[in-house]
Amino acid sequence: MRLNGLDRVIAYFDPIRAHRRARARFQTEILSAQADYDAGGRGRRWFRGTDADQNTVLRRSLPTIRAAARELDRNNVYVETANWVVTANTIGVGITPVAKHPTSKRKKQLADRLMTDWANSTQCDFTGRHNLFGLQALAMHGESLSGESLAIRRMSRNSRLAIPLQLQLLEGDYLDHQKNQDLNGDTQVIQGVELRGGRRSRYWLFDQHPGESGRTRVTSEPVSADQVAHVYDERRIGQVRGIPRGVSVFTKVKGLDDFQDARIEQQKIAACLAAFITAEDESTGNMLPEKLEPGLLARLKQGEQVLFNTPPSVSGQSEFVRGEEHLIAAGWGITYESLTGDHSLVNFASGKMGRIQMYANINRWRKHMFIPHFCKTVERWFLAAAAFRGHDLAGVTFDWTPPKKEILDIKNEMPAIIQEVRAGGNSLSGSLRERGVSNPREMLQELAEDFEFLDELGLVLDSDPRRTTRSGQLQAAATVSPNTDGDNEDDNEDDDEAAGTDE
Repeated sequence: MRLNGLDRVIAYFDPIRAHRRARARFQTEILSAQADYDAGGRGRRWFRGTDADQNTVLRRSLPTIRAAARELDRNNVYVETANWVVTANTIGVGITPVAKHPTSKRKKQLADRLMTDWANSTQCDFTGRHNLFGLQALAMHGESLSGESLAIRRMSRNSRLAIPLQLQLLEGDYLDHQKNQDLNGDTQVIQGVELRGGRRSRYWLFDQHPGESGRTRVTSEPVSADQVAHVYDERRIGQVRGIPRGVSVFTKVKGLDDFQDARIEQQKIAACLAAFITAEDESTGNMLPEKLEPGLLARLKQGEQVLFNTPPSVSGQSEFVRGEEHLIAAGWGITYESLTGDHSLVNFASGKMGRIQMYANINRWRKHMFIPHFCKTVERWFLAAAAFRGHDLAGVTFDWTPPKKEILDIKNEMPAIIQEVRAGGNSLSGSLRERGVSNPREMLQELAEDFEFLDELGLVLDSDPRRTTRSGQLQAAATVSPNTDGDNEDDNEDDDEAAGTDE
């Protein structure tokens, strides 16, 4: 706001009056500065905001937010449950790698064998405690709780290992948050992440956790970016550090916790049955108790009396708590039912609608964050380690299959899955992968071997759609005899009936 001529004259003779005049004018301009949108107003009923970039905001608040998230996770069941729900649904028992090669079946089989042995062994963990899938869960839980996780590539000197690669997981605290500077040319360091030409080149990492007890000074050293997998959810363009999940409802979590704690104390007081005896003789009586206990008997002196305040009645507190729980669940992107375990308010249809939204979030976290940031980085390191040991895996890549999605109502859901495949809306292999089958071809081959063995024994089971209908009856043209000469006869003359139509 610029001063006009009159303002400058007043300021010259009476600075205090000029200051009051300028402040009043400034407030008037703010109140009258209405944009075409209501959000453009800056009156007292609106909220403050900043147009700073995300890195500037996090530079000021990330350590405080991270400390609050961990405090809540330690002492609040909602936060602890929400973080593990995110981890359990995103990772589950593990996101499984399956090798593929455009032409070489030998390379594919070799890559699958090496990866399976390495991923299921604790040798892949630098600390020797977890297999690859346990590391996936730890990394995802760290991302949900603290906003980010780091995986460092380590090469073991043990010559007996077929794959010498080991992974070391670190919390985001290891990134030097105070490292912010502009270097030569187009290189800058933002909160411990060094960018060269807009691309990550190095990470400035501490050799010890800065919060470790007894350590007063720690220094950071640069580590090449190709040695680090940085897992976090990039919520704004250009964001270089992660934010703990649920941060938008932290104050609601704390407020609800305080409310429930106060209600518990109120119920404790209500449960205390106490009696107070008054006497005519003022020389008798006890000291007034400072603490109420069940079964308390206290004798009052003459003229003393005990008065209790009557707190206002809080009606509908169950609805209030439930509403806050819904908001807390939404803050983590999960369902109310998964947060609280309360399924009394939903039926199958409404519960499934909520799960669809949660699964959309889960799939986004997998496809957009965890698989590209963690799994594909580990894949690149694995192939390099295999080449270091002399294994020829040129051209091999891995598909990362998410864990099995449980069918909650198989009677209602399975027919829809079958119809989707029969109508061409999904392939059989694709449907199996969605159910958590990492290698559909192996499963189908195993199924074919089972059917062949059943034919040899002359057995017909309801699980064999070649022989039985959906209702368990024999197909109209199906005949079964022990297969002694190894020939597979086609007993189903009518293709339509063999497809599984009910009779």
